Amino acid sequence: MLSKSERAQIEQELATALAAQSNPQSLLKVIFLGQADSILLQLPSGAMPREIAFTAIQVCLESRWTVDPSLLQMLLEYLIDNRGVGALDDILTRVRQRIDPNQSIYDVAWLIGRRPFFDRQDFRSRVRRMIEQNGWAILRVSAATESFGRTYSRYFLEHLEACSPSAVHVLYVALSVGTGPSYQVLDLLEAVDSQLGAADPIPTRTGSSYPVSAALWVLKQMIKRPGCWLVVLDGFGQKELNPEVRATIQELAVRVPTGQYRLRIRLVLLDYPQPLPNVSPADVLEEDLPLSATIVRADLEPCLQAWDAKRTQCGMTGMAAGELEKLADGMLGRAPLTGKERLEVLNTELTKLYNF
Repeated sequence: MLSKSERAQIEQELATALAAQSNPQSLLKVIFLGQADSILLQLPSGAMPREIAFTAIQVCLESRWTVDPSLLQMLLEYLIDNRGVGALDDILTRVRQRIDPNQSIYDVAWLIGRRPFFDRQDFRSRVRRMIEQNGWAILRVSAATESFGRTYSRYFLEHLEACSPSAVHVLYVALSVGTGPSYQVLDLLEAVDSQLGAADPIPTRTGSSYPVSAALWVLKQMIKRPGCWLVVLDGFGQKELNPEVRATIQELAVRVPTGQYRLRIRLVLLDYPQPLPNVSPADVLEEDLPLSATIVRADLEPCLQAWDAKRTQCGMTGMAAGELEKLADGMLGRAPLTGKERLEVLNTELTKLYNF
């Protein structure tokens, strides 16, 4: 929503306005009205104007256009109308038009570590809607025997975190094939704790339902932390999964779309075909992974175009569009027609291109 220099400018103006108040935090309610609590709840005790300004803008950027008017629009209107900072007029116009000057982190052909990302526009669009539009709390990705993209789905989400470390966080837990019956709720909680360094001890069993306590504990560890959290559970769709673990996942699915959780937490289920009882279909985005046999030239071209642009930046001569098409067709012709081998061959050939 803002360039780096624009953010610094607005943060300075807001910090100056806050410093002029005897009670700086009270100004947030003047600026953001009923939305001020989303900022106030994240402020540490005794926060100074600069820290308040930093947090306020961070929340504005994380919220993006999920409310109307956006939090950033409300802030800019205050600074312009009440503080007379007319230099922000052009930024306000752009924010009202929902234009982001930064390159979208969702439009990507190569992931971190030079991993080619076969163009899954529908998946990228769903993830963006889930994170930015606040309309869907759960994404369920279904996989068939000949499908591909489960691992790349994870890599794409981790790419979002790496490109926007303060706004998007990924908590990834995978269940190995065949371990479903022996996997315990405690194993899941320990996996969460190992990544978060949880502030609260893992709950012990009591007379109440352990899956409920476990789900609430997981959500509590994330709701305390800023940013949008993606809880990615991979491989928990095994038929013989421990019933308590399945119950814990279902408890997470029921709670994530509600209250404050809906604003900050998303649940991503990779390869989980089981029903989600008591969850509204309107809260779930469904994604069927494509079949390996369906990979065509159009799926390779974004990777090849990005690769060619990188070569040009390094002083090499760019390739004509027809040459890129021939390159893609050659790769497809050398790859097996179906199966994981097709994906592996294409992935290997694309990856080799970057060794220039």
